[in-house]
Amino acid sequence: MSHVETVYVVSDPQPTVEDSVRQLAQRLDKNLKDLVTVFHEAGDQLWTAEPASHTVTPVPFTERRPIGVIGHENVQVTRYVASALVMVSFQRRID
Repeated sequence: MSHVETVYVVSDPQPTVEDSVRQLAQRLDKNLKDLVTVFHEAGDQLWTAEPASHTVTPVPFTERRPIGVIGHENVQVTRYVASALVMVSFQRRID
């Protein structure tokens, strides 16, 4: 019997595309490792993991920056959010 799980992972807003993809990869690795552990403990083994979708989205963001000793200004910046969707199929062990 097969099980299919959808894993959706998203990064926090980051200042660069590289930072958002790096955080996404770390979170995806952890989520997949945890999922494999759960299924392995249930007597299933990893059969396949296939990427279904991934994207990096620019997000406008207002940042408050200091001016002088006591002043502040709002500055428009861009942050990047990376996301990925992975389809993971598990199959019961045949012993």
